[in-house]
Amino acid sequence: MSIVRSAAAFITSAVIMSGAIGASTASAADLPVKAVPIASPWVFDVHGYFDVTFASTRVTGGGFLLYPTNSVLAQVEVGLSLDIYKDSTGFINKVSVFGGIWNELYEHAPPAGVRHWQEMDWWAGINVGFAKYWTLSAQSLNFVFPNAAPGAGTAYNYNFALAFDDSFLGLPVVFNPYVSLFYNDKGGSTVVLGKRSDAYRVTFGMNPTINFAKQFGVPLTIWFPTSVVVAPTDFWNRNDGSPQTLSCGLTNNLPCSAGNVGFYTTGLQTKYSLEGPIPKRLGSWYVKAGVQYYHIVNDSLLAAQQFNFATTNFAGAKSDIVLVNGGFGFSY
Repeated sequence: MSIVRSAAAFITSAVIMSGAIGASTASAADLPVKAVPIASPWVFDVHGYFDVTFASTRVTGGGFLLYPTNSVLAQVEVGLSLDIYKDSTGFINKVSVFGGIWNELYEHAPPAGVRHWQEMDWWAGINVGFAKYWTLSAQSLNFVFPNAAPGAGTAYNYNFALAFDDSFLGLPVVFNPYVSLFYNDKGGSTVVLGKRSDAYRVTFGMNPTINFAKQFGVPLTIWFPTSVVVAPTDFWNRNDGSPQTLSCGLTNNLPCSAGNVGFYTTGLQTKYSLEGPIPKRLGSWYVKAGVQYYHIVNDSLLAAQQFNFATTNFAGAKSDIVLVNGGFGFSY
């Protein structure tokens, strides 16, 4: 009898417990389901950088050689970027706004009357990443010359670029092709002899890059900046009959041959990360070094070298230029 009573008590307890569990489950099912919030694509991520470069000379983006090739230049640049939109699934993937400032100092003893502080550039713009691999950028870019004559110290420019990121292909070399349009609105020709306003040039280029950190675990990146710059002939020489624009030939007073191509350039640049000795919380520090080769093919660019302290006559102009550079910096 005790066994029967114990079995009956166990069954009764089981029935009561199952009912309680059922009631508890039903009550839980009746509770409202809390929705999982969807992350907003609107963000506010801040990035910045600081960079110092020492160079033996400078060739501008338009192909103008500014200094003798044995100069000592110091170029200091700082910049800030704000990511304001990120969406990896949509057509527009990323939007960021950016700005920066760059200064160039002539450390080698300049000619009499020439200031050590040569130029200050500043810019502001926007980058839009779309279709996963493309980036479109637009920026306002001003060149400020502190040693220029009053009223002629700033060139007002705009730059537009379209770049393609081919890293998704998984090749050992990423080519990073791009095309950019530089528009000089006003403030004087950026290549001396060209139109003083409403002028433009186009750059077709690529930056073949090898990242040794990904492939071999060495914190080294090398790339080969390569481009060609073309423009309407009046970008290089306005041909208005003024003595300055008639500065070619052995006598420095002949017309310059017309042409659309300005120059070609290629080089080898390296950057070594200091992530080992310098903690990441202090920024991503690096050292860099490189060499860049320019071949000037436009006579007007060669003639323009007479109007600074790179050369004194057309015959002495340099069509082949080698620039050596090095420096350091950090980003965050």
